Amino acid sequence: MKLFKILALWCFILVAAAGLQPAQAQPGQMSEVEFSSAPQTQIEMADTLRQDGKIYVVVVVLLTVLVGTIAYLVAIDRKVSRLEKQLKDDLVNK
Repeated sequence: MKLFKILALWCFILVAAAGLQPAQAQPGQMSEVEFSSAPQTQIEMADTLRQDGKIYVVVVVLLTVLVGTIAYLVAIDRKVSRLEKQLKDDLVNK
């Protein structure tokens, strides 16, 4: 049950962090995010993936891996809990 609480808290933090947006600088003010005066270049790979629609494939693969990992952890947690309960019952009955 402890695993479920940890996963729920982790998911809540991720959802909360996804909702946050960086503060925008007012016109004429310097932003703290600006570290250099050099122009920022575009990332060609991200643009290409977005144009071809393959970025969604990347997102689906990442989500599949994440869901699979969480499902595996839940299954392992259930097995360990069942073994702990069985061991506890065996010790009480002796």
